[in-house]
Amino acid sequence: MSETKEKLIISGLTKKFSKNEGVENINISVKERELLTLLGPSGCGKTTILRAIGGFNKIDSGKIILDGNEIQDMPPEERPTGMVFQSYNLWPHMTVYENMAFGLQIRKHSKSQMKEEINEMLRLVRMEGMEKKYPGQLSGGQQQRIAIARALVLKPSLLLLDEPFSALDAKIRGQMREELKRIQREAGLTVIFVTHDQEEAMAISDRIAVMRRGFMDQVGSPEDIYDNPRTRFVAEFIGEMNFLSEGGKEYAVRPEDITMEKSADGDCTILELMSLGHYTQAIVEMPVGGELKVFMEKDIARNFDTGDRVNCIYNRKQTFAA
Repeated sequence: MSETKEKLIISGLTKKFSKNEGVENINISVKERELLTLLGPSGCGKTTILRAIGGFNKIDSGKIILDGNEIQDMPPEERPTGMVFQSYNLWPHMTVYENMAFGLQIRKHSKSQMKEEINEMLRLVRMEGMEKKYPGQLSGGQQQRIAIARALVLKPSLLLLDEPFSALDAKIRGQMREELKRIQREAGLTVIFVTHDQEEAMAISDRIAVMRRGFMDQVGSPEDIYDNPRTRFVAEFIGEMNFLSEGGKEYAVRPEDITMEKSADGDCTILELMSLGHYTQAIVEMPVGGELKVFMEKDIARNFDTGDRVNCIYNRKQTFAA
C-alpha cells in the first residue's frame, strides 16, 4: 500500500454538535484501493466523519481533499462519492432497475448506456436477472447488494459504507463481508467503512482507525492494532484481553498467549471449560483473586478438567498507555 497514491486527505476536520458531541481536528489519509474502517462504540464520531465526507454534515473547519480537489464546500450530489446506508434506502415503489437508473437519469445517460451500466453492476454484485423485482421481494442481503450496486453505478471515486451489514443475521453478514472484499478487488474501489463490530473490522480492513469520544485512538493494520494496542481502550475494544498487575505496572495478555500446565501444586484452578468449535475457552481462578480467560486448541483442552490445579505461563505480555 505504501507505493499507492493518496486518494483522500482529511486535514483538521472539526464538526461539533455540542461540547461533548462530534469530532475535532481529525487528520487521516486513505490510499487508492484501500479499505479503511472507522471503528468504535456508538457516539464516538465515526458516522459524523463519514457523513462529512459525503457532504451530509457541513463541517465547522478543516479540509477534505479527494483526488487532489477540495470538496468540503460541495453539496452531496456534486461530490464524487457514493454512500450506502444501514437502512439500504431503496425506494420500495421502484423496481431494482428503476432504483439503479434514478441517478443515471438525473445525469442524462441514454437508455442504452443505462442498461449497459446497470447490467454491469448487477453482474458485479451477482444479482443478474433481478431487474424487475421490487425491494420487498428481496432478502436483506440481496437488498444490500442492490444498494451497493446503485451507489457503484454512478462510478464514485470513493465508496462510503455506514454499518451496511448490521441489520443482517450473523451468517449472511459474514457472506456479505466476503462479497464486499471481492467487489472492492474486482472494481478497484477505495472504501471507507463504518462499524462498531471489531470482528467485522478485523476481517475486511486494510487499516482500522479506532475511535473514542471524537478522537482517533490508534490507526494501523488489523494485525498492528491487535498485537500492539497503544491505549487500554484499544486493548479492551479489540478482541479478548486479560489485564494483570505486576510490580505496580499494568499489562495485558491475550487469552491465546497463555499456556496452562497441569500441576498438583499449581497456583491456579480451572473454574470452567467451554467448547467454542475449533478452540476451547477456559476460565481460570488466579491465586490473588480474579479470573483469567485462556484459549486452547481443542486437542490440548482434552487433557484438562474443571477443578484441575494448573500453572499459567504468559508467553507474551503487552503494555499500553493510559
